[in-house]
Amino acid sequence: MNKITKIEVQKKRKDRVNIYVNNEYRFSCSSELVFLHSLKSGMSIDVDYIEKIVEEENYIKCKNDALKAIEKSYKTEREISVKLLQKDHSEKNINRAIKFLKQYNFIDDCKYADLYIKEKIKKQGKKKIKYELLKKGIEENIIDDKLNNVSYEYEVSIINELARKKYNIFMKSENNSFKIYSKLFNYLSRLGYSSNIIKDTLKKIIGDITEDNNFIGNMKITHEKNYEELHRIAEKKYNLVIKNESNSMKVYAKLWRFLISKGYSSEDVKQELKNLME
Repeated sequence: MNKITKIEVQKKRKDRVNIYVNNEYRFSCSSELVFLHSLKSGMSIDVDYIEKIVEEENYIKCKNDALKAIEKSYKTEREISVKLLQKDHSEKNINRAIKFLKQYNFIDDCKYADLYIKEKIKKQGKKKIKYELLKKGIEENIIDDKLNNVSYEYEVSIINELARKKYNIFMKSENNSFKIYSKLFNYLSRLGYSSNIIKDTLKKIIGDITEDNNFIGNMKITHEKNYEELHRIAEKKYNLVIKNESNSMKVYAKLWRFLISKGYSSEDVKQELKNLME
């Protein structure tokens, strides 16, 4: 016969207790459940029946935590899962809660990507947007599909507006065309724009100073310094990633996303990763 031999209040969560049956830990539940079913030490219980009640109670709590998580802002499936894991919910109950949220359209990664891109495309490039959405757990094919809906002409109009605003600010304190170009290039790179679209934009705003020999020489020096910095950052990140990941393809993907988000060109990143991982 199964008997409750101990009911212990948890140290970190005073509203929950640990139930011991026949001197062995059996399950945890809320203090309220103990009160509702008059559970106490020494009483005989139908363990299977109680465990079913506890499991359903834990699921309801998990579902309520999930609903609370989306009260203030729309979230992705991964963001919800992470929050629920942090609250020590079981994988089974998290999956049930996610299924419930999807069923009633409380979460939708495709819709989230649409809304995020619509907001961020006004001040960021596609590379940075993609990187941030990947971090939030959105599948890459969904991101690419949504970003393809943003026309090149629209992206050009946005970067042109951002660049001109920043150019006017730099002009107030700097009259060296090379320095202005470098500052604008780095600024737009950090926003996640590709090097080609940046060059085309700056050519329209600053002019054809890129044809100047001194400018070309200065840019060559700057590029060399940037590549040295890229190498240091890539090597440091690589040593961190391989501590927890042995799959070379996954290591490459993580490094690629990280370095692209830092504003480095895809050509430089590709070359650096080739040298680093050969």
